[in-house]
Amino acid sequence: MAFIENGNLKGLVGNVVFRQSNEKTIVQTNPRLKSKQAKGTKTAATGFGNISKIGAYIRAMMVEVHVGLHDSNMHNRLITQLQRVMSPSGDLSHAESIGNPKMNRLVNFQFNEKCHLQDFIHFDPEFRLLDNKQLTIQFPKFDKQKDFRQPKNCDLLIINLSVVMLNFDKQQYIQVHSPQIHINLHTRPKIVELEQLSFDVNDKDATTVLVGMNVEYYGFHRQKHLLINNKSFHPAAIVGAWSI
Repeated sequence: MAFIENGNLKGLVGNVVFRQSNEKTIVQTNPRLKSKQAKGTKTAATGFGNISKIGAYIRAMMVEVHVGLHDSNMHNRLITQLQRVMSPSGDLSHAESIGNPKMNRLVNFQFNEKCHLQDFIHFDPEFRLLDNKQLTIQFPKFDKQKDFRQPKNCDLLIINLSVVMLNFDKQQYIQVHSPQIHINLHTRPKIVELEQLSFDVNDKDATTVLVGMNVEYYGFHRQKHLLINNKSFHPAAIVGAWSI
């Protein structure tokens, strides 16, 4: 509360203090003690910060998959998904959250919210991590004309795979495999049967294996193939995720 004394305003109005000094009126904000952050809130904030760093790390390691053609909210969506992976309550420490993840919950995370990968590929590759830490990828037989959703003037498809071995605690990647599968839409045979792919992911420092996949579409123009994908059209997702 403020009051007038000898023509001068003194006291508190909101968070502003009026006082007199050497015949001058001084106005200043009221100093208040900062409330101490509760332990639970502080832990949750720390946990969120760790998850945000991991999200940024995954985004960087999967750049060959999303190639920057993701929606503007992709990072926030990834953080939300990682919270489901690490701890829904957000009250685990960094060591606990890293040590007890459910990495399979990252599978089917779409880097472009407008383009779900399964809307463009009508078959499901099989991803298996074997006991000897061999990762195998097997595509079923598919019809390259019927089993892909294709834009106009598309002549060539490239399926890009990215196999990444990571250590979140050390924030480092161990190894990256980047196989490509080229599919010319105008050549025979119509039915495609691919060989099984296999990758060694046995590394003492690796704690996580992620597999990303996208489909790039190319049209033939002026004697060369040009990429058709753009910010609103780029099917890309995490298709495999394991803790090892």
